[in-house]
Amino acid sequence: MAWRFKASKYKNAAPIVPKPEACIRDICVGSYQTYGNNICASAAFMAFNWEHVGSSMAVLPLDDCGRKSKTMPLLHAHSDTITDMDFSPFHDGLLLTGSQDSLVKVWHIPPEGLKESLSTPECTLSQKQRRVENVGFHPVADGLIHVASGHELALWDLTKQKEAFVNKDHTEVIQSTSWKKDGKLVATSCKDKKVRVLDPRVDSPVLNVANSHQNIKDSRLVWLGDTDRILTTGFDSARLRQIMIRDIRNLSQTQKTLELDCSTGVLMPLFDPDTNMLFLAGKGDTTILYMELTDKEPYLIEGLRHSGEQTKGACLVPKRALRVMEGEVNRVLQLAGSSVVPIMYQVPRKSYRDYHADLYPDTSGAVTYLSAPMWLDKLDYPVPNISLHPDANNSTQVHRGNLEELVKNILAMPVPKKGDTKVVTTTTEVKSAPKPQTIQTPEKEEDRIDFINVKDMIKGMEKQKVEPKEYTKENGFHKKITDNGCDEKKDYEMEKAQSLEKTDSDSSETLSRSNSLINGIQVPKPLPRSSISEAGSASDDLEAPKPKPRTTAMPVSGYKPRLGPKPFSASAGSEEFSFDKVFSVPAVPGVKSDNATSPVSGSMPVTSAPTPKDEDKEKSLSPTSDVEVAPKEEYTNGKSDTSVEEEVNSSDSGYIPKTPSTADRRKMFETTDGVKSIADRRRAYEVRSVSAAPDAEAPLSPAPLRRRDSLKSRKSPDREEKRSSVPNVTTKRTSTVFGKVSKFRHLKGTPGHKSTHIENIKNISRQISGECHGFCANGVRCAVPVSAGGGGGRVAVVELPTGATPAARAAPAHPAALHPHALLHPAPLQDFAFDPFRPERLLVACDDGAVREWIIPEGGLTESTNEPNRTFSAHPDKIYIIRFHPTASDLLTTAAHDLTVKLWDLAKEVPTAEITLTGHTDQIFALDWSLYGEYLATVCKDGLIRVYNPRVSTAPIRSGGGALGSRGARVVWALADTHLVVTGFDRVSERQILLYRADSLAAPVCTVSLDVSPAILLTHIDHDSGTLFLTGRGDSTIYCYEVTSEAPYLCALSHHRAPTLHQGIAFLQKNMLAVEKVEFARALRLTNGNVEPLSFTVPRIKSELFQDDLFPPTLVTWAGWQRAAAWLRAEPLAPRLLSLQPPGMEPLSAHTAPANAPKDKPAQKPKPDLIKSHVPMDAKDKQDSIMKSMSAKVTMNLKLEQDSMEGVDEAEWDQ
Repeated sequence: MAWRFKASKYKNAAPIVPKPEACIRDICVGSYQTYGNNICASAAFMAFNWEHVGSSMAVLPLDDCGRKSKTMPLLHAHSDTITDMDFSPFHDGLLLTGSQDSLVKVWHIPPEGLKESLSTPECTLSQKQRRVENVGFHPVADGLIHVASGHELALWDLTKQKEAFVNKDHTEVIQSTSWKKDGKLVATSCKDKKVRVLDPRVDSPVLNVANSHQNIKDSRLVWLGDTDRILTTGFDSARLRQIMIRDIRNLSQTQKTLELDCSTGVLMPLFDPDTNMLFLAGKGDTTILYMELTDKEPYLIEGLRHSGEQTKGACLVPKRALRVMEGEVNRVLQLAGSSVVPIMYQVPRKSYRDYHADLYPDTSGAVTYLSAPMWLDKLDYPVPNISLHPDANNSTQVHRGNLEELVKNILAMPVPKKGDTKVVTTTTEVKSAPKPQTIQTPEKEEDRIDFINVKDMIKGMEKQKVEPKEYTKENGFHKKITDNGCDEKKDYEMEKAQSLEKTDSDSSETLSRSNSLINGIQVPKPLPRSSISEAGSASDDLEAPKPKPRTTAMPVSGYKPRLGPKPFSASAGSEEFSFDKVFSVPAVPGVKSDNATSPVSGSMPVTSAPTPKDEDKEKSLSPTSDVEVAPKEEYTNGKSDTSVEEEVNSSDSGYIPKTPSTADRRKMFETTDGVKSIADRRRAYEVRSVSAAPDAEAPLSPAPLRRRDSLKSRKSPDREEKRSSVPNVTTKRTSTVFGKVSKFRHLKGTPGHKSTHIENIKNISRQISGECHGFCANGVRCAVPVSAGGGGGRVAVVELPTGATPAARAAPAHPAALHPHALLHPAPLQDFAFDPFRPERLLVACDDGAVREWIIPEGGLTESTNEPNRTFSAHPDKIYIIRFHPTASDLLTTAAHDLTVKLWDLAKEVPTAEITLTGHTDQIFALDWSLYGEYLATVCKDGLIRVYNPRVSTAPIRSGGGALGSRGARVVWALADTHLVVTGFDRVSERQILLYRADSLAAPVCTVSLDVSPAILLTHIDHDSGTLFLTGRGDSTIYCYEVTSEAPYLCALSHHRAPTLHQGIAFLQKNMLAVEKVEFARALRLTNGNVEPLSFTVPRIKSELFQDDLFPPTLVTWAGWQRAAAWLRAEPLAPRLLSLQPPGMEPLSAHTAPANAPKDKPAQKPKPDLIKSHVPMDAKDKQDSIMKSMSAKVTMNLKLEQDSMEGVDEAEWDQ
């Protein structure tokens, strides 16, 4: 029983979650069906899958934090999802990746991180068209990797880039692999519900096989350090999550089986062999379990759980990167949906001033003496252990160059001898300067305690001069000494600048946490402050003691939180101190700093140019900075000069504190190099700021606004004079200040009055193909598919009631059940469409490959009919899509199961296929004509977009891009035929909107993810406003976006949410709009049994005027421009434009006052009579004067509240 209650040092290890600003945020992570952990880390970097496809990776510094831009440098690694990744234990910049594209790639990350996107690997290894499941480095042999793909486990020698070993004894997919700590054996878990132990260097590599978790779902395995035990996680036959511990000497029997819960998340085991701490993170779970492993019952002791965000992946940070001076014994990086959270596990201690050696046993180092060829020749040699004590300088970042240099170093390794024991120095002794005095101590007397003068000891410590340690090289290893976050390269002048008060308060703290030996004597505990700060103890050469070292290896660009305001400090060095550097405004863009002049203040110099010597030092080292690296006068370390004060006060910056005297301050304020004020310099920057000019062929994004100055009164004559002196200055876009500002931002969708609805339509059919819109309409009537009792297909044609559209003339239907007359077809429906130029003509495509033309009589159908006007066979098999040409009359387009697209001239008595387009390899999902009818775009199940010029070639002139999912897609042209909008699904069935440039379909310029839904997004774009409407069958929301040619390209507008679900939506032509009500789009919405009009308007104050800024001249889409034969002959024709301005309605632009119109100056107040003001007043006159002045200041409103209310519009009383 004593063992059961044995105390553990790590029993109370508590998870500590940092604040959100200390995490990596705003990243794009998807849900990946892989056997990997989706994230890995070295002592310098972290890497994780990026975006929903997962073919790219983000590689960031380990201590990075903050919001990340979607345009930051990425590792474009593979063409398909990355399944697994791993960093080398002997090279912090060597990354290994495996993917579903059957390739394994090796990447070199430079020590400063990714400055730009990387797509060229160091080497590529092929796995013979088999999906790669697991990859990893050997724990002992340098240059040896393992790859699990399909049923095979292979070892690759990177020095030769050849396969050194392959095992094919697995009968199913390998799900997980793990090496023993000494690198002699490897264990695997397989989909055949078995676990295997292999020795790759013997003739029969499979040493043992045993049954494991009795469920084929993902099973994970981890070797428990240097012991003979392995731990597996998986599911039993009842789908309960399990943990099993086995001894490989008796593999068939489990030492411990623990059943957890019935959750579906795959448990990822993370084990630390030094502390026996086990972390279990389930994919999709919000809880991370912590357990401590023992070698006796109960084997697993549960510790404190962490509850937070949903887990997408997790990994452990190498021990060399831990904050040992904060009691951090492990750190888990949790990959969430939009963030990476570093979870620190800290052992509570009363004080963290000292290094707690009992918490940190020696761990494996980053230097090995065994290469891959040596290991394959059956040589074994352990990795030397290192101490994590800060004085041991083992908290290093190891960088060994690219793969070519690494291979040279590996091949140059000497073969270790059996009796040779290479020991990595773990001493905690501090190298000191020559000792000021020598104290003789007996060697044998251990009980004797010797004391020395504390003051002398402090002076001796401060006079030590530590040699600057550069990159050391040992066995090809370049090690950057970081001392757990505190660089050994100390600045002597930095320490000397500390004040005496700071010295006194910190000296005792420094002494108490020092465990080093001074002059061969153990340092005693410090005395009270009075013992070292008494009078006469401070000498001229007294220096401040060394500060407590940081405990994390942090690059220069790493995150360091501000703990509070710091005293003002100036910079030192070759440059003179100046307040202008601290309180500065970014330099004017486009103006050189050597002889730059402000447009406001004449010849005022803006900033001084940096010297070439310091130019490289001022560049940003952050690989994820959203700001382009700029010269010193504009940006410093990725920040504007307005934040220089923060950089000055930072201990990592190059500034040395220097307190200026009063005379220096006076001199600073007197000599300002001609700068009038901070406001003037800020104004110079704002006035000259311009945004990038858009392409000439594409319309501009929302209108710009002038940004006003911020520090002067608007009525200041000085300000008006300065603003008027700036000629022809391009204003800064509002989008760069406040984000996108659109005139359609607050669009409003309003259903029509109930009298304009068609209600209670019975038997609406939902059994229609995904390529069909399911509902079509024009200004007179609509067509709805209805269920056919005896097979075939029926299309009900219903006349629109008066008020639904300007052209509707039918009487309102009775609210009772409506069984409309229908068009009967012998074959199931596939698609149908109204002729845009003839509202009475409806064409229907069926499953038998025939197209039927119906002519609806005036006033609508009087009875159901099965006799079309004519029928012609268009394709040998079923037709997917049928569309009319947007400008040429009698020109029909069909796409069918035979993978062809045909153009038909309906003007002929027997229509013939005039043009047949080829090139598709799979089912055609959608097609769309360009705005002027010159080009045709299609999207196919093979994931490609194809653009055709039918009158030039039957083959596509361009192809590429497209939606990844195979469930359906839509495509429309946008921005005057310069872009294509594609909607579809990604690999995890999430609906997406992709924007492509029409001249480059390789990759989308913008991708917007909506939600996970099975409904295909139906698209419609209003070309005049650039407004994109999207919705799906079964949705209740109509998503609205504005498409622009500038970032962010797709600007979200006010979405319309209907109270009921809809089965389809049909937008009407522009001649059906009520322009006088500022209506810019109108649609008919088909619900479960009703058809209701839906009006999209923009709120405007002066709605009585024609809003010509919202309604430019529009293309005529309700009348044909030319006949089909003329279009086929490519006869030139100018576009037909028409103004929508109603007669008698004045345009808004005519009532808008010009911007530069002279304003009436306010009447000046009369000057007071100075003589009269000095004449004394009697009491009554004085009282009357006070009453008058008070009455003048009080504003009185004699109007009633109801006088300002607007009455109901007369037209609304008729509804």
